Amino acid sequence: MATFSIPMAQLAEKMKEDLNTVVRKATLNTFSAVAKRTPVDTGRLRGNWNASQGTINTSTTPTAAAARAMVEAERAASFEPGGVAYFANSLPYARVVEYGEYPNPPKKGKGKTVGGFSKRSPQGMVRVTAAEFNDYVQRAIAK
Repeated sequence: MATFSIPMAQLAEKMKEDLNTVVRKATLNTFSAVAKRTPVDTGRLRGNWNASQGTINTSTTPTAAAARAMVEAERAASFEPGGVAYFANSLPYARVVEYGEYPNPPKKGKGKTVGGFSKRSPQGMVRVTAAEFNDYVQRAIAK
C-alpha cells in the first residue's frame, strides 16, 4: 500500500500566496500599460493617474510629472487582493484623449491629432488595455 499526505493548511496558504502574486502582477502590468499609453505633452495627463482601492480617487494635481503614474501603478500592486482597485484620471481632457474628442480638424490646422484622435494614442489608453487584461493575467500566472 502506498500512501501520501498533503498538509492542507500549507497547501491552502501556498495557493493564497500564488493568487495574491498573480493579482498584484496583473494589476501592476495593467495599470502600467494604461500609464505608458497616456500621451505626454506637459506630463500632466499621465501624471494625474491615481491608484486607489475601494473608492475612486478623483483628485487632480496641477503640476504632476509623467513619472508619477508609474509610482501609482506600483502602489496599486501593494493593495490587498480581494477588493476593487481603481486607476482613475479626473482631468477633463482624459476623456478627450480616450475617445478622440479633439476638434476635427485641429484648431491650428496642424497638431498632435488626426480625425479628433491623439496621434500617440489613437485607440485610447484604457479601452485598449482593458481588452488586453486577460493577457496580463495569463502572463502573471505563467511566471
